[in-house]
Amino acid sequence: FFALMEMSLSPTGWAVWLLLAFAASAQALVHPVRRGTLRHQPAMAAEEENEESKEILGAAALGAISAIAVTDEVGMGIITAAAFAYGATMANGAGKAARVGGRAVFKAYETGIDINEKYEVMEKTKGAVDNLLGGLPELSPKAAAKRKAVAQKQVAEAAAAASPAEMAQAE
Repeated sequence: FFALMEMSLSPTGWAVWLLLAFAASAQALVHPVRRGTLRHQPAMAAEEENEESKEILGAAALGAISAIAVTDEVGMGIITAAAFAYGATMANGAGKAARVGGRAVFKAYETGIDINEKYEVMEKTKGAVDNLLGGLPELSPKAAAKRKAVAQKQVAEAAAAASPAEMAQAE
């Protein structure tokens, strides 16, 4: 496990890890191994299955967010997300903890969506950021490069216009 944390992967390696994590999460959602058994169980009610999927998705999000926050590496976030998603399908204490955490994360997500729909937070935030950046063009790298070029041009023009006597006096 610790070797995984320290490894440096190529872009292809990261793509493989992402594919494996996605496949593990999708497998857990499509065929959950609820309560730690591999026996075929009768079909659950649609609502119960939907709640279970929400728990698993929330657990995966919790795993990804916590791993990225601790390690600052997306790869560990992907691996941890897959582990939490799988863990949420288990019947042991870790599975229960993953399901409870997943339920809380998904509830927070749904609350955020409701607040956004009610108060249009994203639209207002986007508008405020656009106004800020539109009013402060000097913050952009392009504007800074343009100012520098204009300043250099003015210095060059002033130097060309100066007489040789003025240049000698300035030195």
